[in-house]
Amino acid sequence: MFKEWIDLGLKMGFSDIEFYSSRSKTLSITVYQGKVENFENSDVTGVRVRAIYDGKLVSGRIEDLTPEGMKSFFKKLKLNAEALTVKEPAIIFEGSKEYPTIKENNYNFDLIPVEKKIEYLVQLEKEVLKHELVTQVESSFYEEKYGETHIVNSKGLNLHKKFNLAYAGASAIFEKDGDIKTAYEIKLANSFEEFDANTEAEAVIKEGLSKIGGQPLKTGIYETVFSSKRFADMLQVYSGLFSGEAAYRKVTALKDKVGKQIANSNFTLWDNPLHELTPYPNAFDDEGVASFPKKIIDQGVFTGFLHNLKTAALLNEAPTGNSFGGGIGPAGMYLEPGTQSFNELIKDIKEGFYVTDLVGLHAGVNDTSGDFSLQAAGIYIKDGKLDHPVKMVVLSGNWFELIKNVKAIGNDLKFQLSGVGSPTVYVGPLSVAGEEK
Repeated sequence: MFKEWIDLGLKMGFSDIEFYSSRSKTLSITVYQGKVENFENSDVTGVRVRAIYDGKLVSGRIEDLTPEGMKSFFKKLKLNAEALTVKEPAIIFEGSKEYPTIKENNYNFDLIPVEKKIEYLVQLEKEVLKHELVTQVESSFYEEKYGETHIVNSKGLNLHKKFNLAYAGASAIFEKDGDIKTAYEIKLANSFEEFDANTEAEAVIKEGLSKIGGQPLKTGIYETVFSSKRFADMLQVYSGLFSGEAAYRKVTALKDKVGKQIANSNFTLWDNPLHELTPYPNAFDDEGVASFPKKIIDQGVFTGFLHNLKTAALLNEAPTGNSFGGGIGPAGMYLEPGTQSFNELIKDIKEGFYVTDLVGLHAGVNDTSGDFSLQAAGIYIKDGKLDHPVKMVVLSGNWFELIKNVKAIGNDLKFQLSGVGSPTVYVGPLSVAGEEK
């Protein structure tokens, strides 16, 4: 079908045309007090067209794929091209020399009856509620995500990929001696058989118990350790620093840092869409450029920016296969793990702060300067061991200084639902604003 519309566009004066078709299928279930509170099932397909007319790249989404609809759409694209006055690289990609082979998840979640998924959530809620400190389970939730992408263009490119996963969890309220905390945990899975209500309930309870009964922490400088989840959050919020678009517009502090030491030598940051643990493996990006493993930071040295076709052309560099969702972003970014266990990581810390919660990750972060000031909670470290939960404090520092001073990295790499992965990271001393007494 797309070949027919490509031929039509070429006859109407376009020099190159590309069709990007995507399908997104989701199932979302929420259970509260033993009953289904929310149930959503959607299956949406969309088509986006990119085309070059008179040396200008234009694009748009189309729903009417009839001959009349396509003719009308191409006429509109022509008008859009004629109105453009900005000269930027106009590229429809002919394809990479080779593409990696992705082991796709072919598990069919549809074969599992919906009733069984609901039973799992009801059981998960019951198991969490069994704990004496749990006053309420706000929800137990389950979601499936299935996606397909098909790219066809006038230069002979014809690519297809898909992803398929599910995740589930519960959010619960814990109370002890007037202290109330909310905790949740999420389990990622490639098949329904990987879910177990007892195991997931234990994870939620463990998270809740690590928060309840928090004590104040005196203001001071503390040796700080980030949990794998929270350091993954930090990596994600600062990932825009590596964008080729930011480099071209000179709005990243790394614009003159390629080839220079920006982090400790123990700090290696990967963008690897082929990693076996990433929830979203990619053989190619949204422009059809092959994806491949690459080190953004190699033993502390910044190796270069992530690019789409446009920024690569503007900066005279090779595209890196990082065009996603209309912008530039990592695909499988993670911090390379070290060799130390968690206990080994903290054993020499006399007085420290283990960060398990962060609030205000966008409002409290300055991408340009690297400064951050974030509400944080966690666990006090005393004489090399976790001692007691800590009430909310304000954690302050500078991202660029932090990655230069990383003291140790754990061996517990874990990817989050965001697609970013990290182990536990001992970052050294940071400023904590807590109780003044």
